[in-house]
Amino acid sequence: MRSSMPKVLHRVAGVPLVVHAVNAARHAHPDLVMAVVSPASRADIAAAVGDGVECVEQPDPLGTGQALASALARVPASCGHILLLNGDKPLLRGETIAELIELHLKRSAVLTLLSAVVPAEEAVDLGRVQRGARNKPVAVTEAVEARATRAASTEVNVGVYAMETAWLRGAVESLVCHPSGEYYVTDLVAAAVAGGKRVEALTMADAEEGMGVKTRSLLARAEAAMQTRLREAAMDGGATLLDPATTYLDATVELARDVTVHPNTSIRGTTSVGEGASLGPNAQIVDSAVGPGAVVRAAVVESSTIEAGAHVGPFSHLRAGTHLAEGAFVGTHVEIKASRIGRNTHIGHFSYIGDAIIGDGVNIGAGTVTCNYDGVAKHVTEIGDGAFIGSDSMLVAPVRVGAGAVTGAGAVVTRDVAPGETVAGVPARVLHAGAGRPDAVGARSSESSEGGGSLG
Repeated sequence: MRSSMPKVLHRVAGVPLVVHAVNAARHAHPDLVMAVVSPASRADIAAAVGDGVECVEQPDPLGTGQALASALARVPASCGHILLLNGDKPLLRGETIAELIELHLKRSAVLTLLSAVVPAEEAVDLGRVQRGARNKPVAVTEAVEARATRAASTEVNVGVYAMETAWLRGAVESLVCHPSGEYYVTDLVAAAVAGGKRVEALTMADAEEGMGVKTRSLLARAEAAMQTRLREAAMDGGATLLDPATTYLDATVELARDVTVHPNTSIRGTTSVGEGASLGPNAQIVDSAVGPGAVVRAAVVESSTIEAGAHVGPFSHLRAGTHLAEGAFVGTHVEIKASRIGRNTHIGHFSYIGDAIIGDGVNIGAGTVTCNYDGVAKHVTEIGDGAFIGSDSMLVAPVRVGAGAVTGAGAVVTRDVAPGETVAGVPARVLHAGAGRPDAVGARSSESSEGGGSLG
């Protein structure tokens, strides 16, 4: 892979290769899941697979046989069968794993392997399955030791096995070291046959499913195949993808029925999209929840929540921690960060809202900026229900604008604005008192005569 990152942490459809393998293995409903790792990569892989997967170290890179032996030492004596998978096969389906196990148990085999028939040119570095009497598998020959063949296609070992634990414990101890200095799991096939044990093979109908990712080129092929699979699943579930080829999905995305995805739209991470929502064209949505009937045009949405019927217009950016309540409207060229926007609040265009709590039914005029950063810390701006923020208002946090208050165009608000008040100017001063405060103008005028009356 020519990478500083362990191969199995490279991603297909947003999910590390090793997590795809773990998810496939879990279709067997195992009592225990283990990942065999090198000491250097243990911490990173453990973080990727999360709780419920035990990481077992392989101290020295002495091949797949030695990796299996490292894990086998941790397997409880009560375990009757083991499922072994390579960690670089993101396209392997859980249904295929279930079929392999069913065959293994039905035939009472000590070892059942998964194979695929591929064009000869794709089998260059893959182990070859050798068959004998009654077309039963008798051995797997590693690519470096296989003889040249003129056959157009070759049956290859996929690297997935179901094995009887009691037999396996003794068989692993008998593995011999190859000239490469490694011990091979594949030698177990010939060992079982030599011992008169039953070996079975399940040949996959779709060879692509067994693809191992060993290069960046194969990583790209696996991504393309997974995207096709995810798009088809989304459409089968009732979503409309207007141009499937330019819709990009992660395996962790959930699309409800009647969602419409317009061209060139990327939906990534743990994103859920509610029924009837419309996304794109040219939208990027990551780790977010989009509610029913919501609209996201050519915008970037990250780690945010968009409730039912809310709207995000083109060239806007919802940064982490943004929450749009039901019916909220965000127009064009608006950036919002770590803020809650109330129901039916309107932020039309060209504004920055950061670290703010905005109530219901608020109008935010064009060019409004919440000045949330003083060079040392971030501060909160609060705007009450029904307030009207005039165009080009600067709200210098920490500051509160009360319910129903109004700021004039170009106001620089440096102090709290009481409910119902109207302020304007630089710095903003009270033009009209709020309801219930008839003396507010006079009071502020008195303050102003002392040099301190720049209420905002």
